Amino acid sequence: MEKKQAPLASLRDRLTRYMEENTMRKTPERYEILRVAGLANGIFTIDGLMQLMKEQGAFQVSRATLFNTMELFCDAGLVIKHSLATAAHYEMRIDNTPKAYVLCHQCNTMTRVSTGTARLALQNLHVRYFNIEDKLLYMHGLCRKCQAKNRQEARKKQKTIKQDKNKNGKR
Repeated sequence: MEKKQAPLASLRDRLTRYMEENTMRKTPERYEILRVAGLANGIFTIDGLMQLMKEQGAFQVSRATLFNTMELFCDAGLVIKHSLATAAHYEMRIDNTPKAYVLCHQCNTMTRVSTGTARLALQNLHVRYFNIEDKLLYMHGLCRKCQAKNRQEARKKQKTIKQDKNKNGKR
């Protein structure tokens, strides 16, 4: 738990600085949302954050407040927003290291991968006349669970077709 408190304190300081620079109110709700979001393991959605806030006994806030606060955190550079087809996913921005993700297009899960090769390739990536702020790599495909599910469904379908052929052939 101590490991998370140091980055969270840094994020809290950055949030305070951002709100002061932009003459925004420093509400306890914003700080509580930041604290609870910091407890989320990796990538989270608004629904997941809302559930985590209930479990933590945190302030009761509306979904709209969570959406608006996440936008504020994104603007402040505290959170990375992953805009996906099904829903926005968020992740605390503890550091600026390159990140790689795999996205399953069937079950819509998103997982952060920590392969040295992808990280190294992204770290060494430079584009002339362009200041890259975030280095994020998204790879789309099928996760292991969906691959297994698809194979099982294909086998069932083949078995049904074979049984139907046998029934029709015996007549």
